[in-house]
Amino acid sequence: MIRSALLAALALGLAAAPSRAQTTPTENPVPADTVAADGLDADSTATVIEPDADRARELYREGLSLYRDKDYEGALAKYDESLLYGESFAAPAFGRGQALYQLSRLEDARNALEAAVAMSRTTDAPNAGEIQAAAQQWLDTVTQTIEAREATAQNQAAQEAAETAQAETTGKVNQAIEMLSSSEVSMAQATDAYALLEQARLAGYDPDQVAFYYATALVAMERGADAVPYAETALEATAGESDRSGAYILLGRAHMGAGNTDQARTAFEAITEGQAWHGWAQHYIGQLDAEGSEG
Repeated sequence: MIRSALLAALALGLAAAPSRAQTTPTENPVPADTVAADGLDADSTATVIEPDADRARELYREGLSLYRDKDYEGALAKYDESLLYGESFAAPAFGRGQALYQLSRLEDARNALEAAVAMSRTTDAPNAGEIQAAAQQWLDTVTQTIEAREATAQNQAAQEAAETAQAETTGKVNQAIEMLSSSEVSMAQATDAYALLEQARLAGYDPDQVAFYYATALVAMERGADAVPYAETALEATAGESDRSGAYILLGRAHMGAGNTDQARTAFEAITEGQAWHGWAQHYIGQLDAEGSEG
């Protein structure tokens, strides 16, 4: 950033600089002391500003004073007017970039500073080199600020997209759990719920977190062999709980579906009297005994 002292030095140096003729007049709305062009009607909106280096420097100093008072809109207006009287006068072009930056008009500030750097290269004013260096420093700062904001915006957009995707995935998992939590799960329900769980898995959801529901769905779909690993994972997740009978029932049913009679019996027999699923365990053991006697 260019300090106020340097800006003051620029103002003093410019005040002492000799006037330079301006060969190409600028067409703009008329300020109070504009001279009308020859051949134009008095009420015409087409006007020509006569170059006036002294007036340009005076307006620049007024803009600089307003800038120091943090009246950036007022400073910008003075710098714009200064450029009407001296289009090769680089200092107000530089000032425009500073004021626009303070007004958070970053793209406009970058364009103004680029113009100031280019203008300072084409003038022979004594302090042109100082203005060019200062404008380039500000230009670098503004460019870095723009790039940082763009990166922040991109990161925020990516984060929002990730959060939206995560919410959609969680919604699918919750929907599947609700479908599989009824007392009787049909094959159609299980198939739909399994599809939702798979969509969540492909989106990055850890299937071990819903292993119980994976096993429940696969058992209802008569895919016992596929259900066994999930049922074992679900049982491991209950370690330390006082009543693990629900997980043992699920594991036993998965083994039954896979044709693993001995493993199924072991799972059901692990459920002791007084546990929530003891009655169902005895029921399934009875089924195994009946199938064994028939065989």
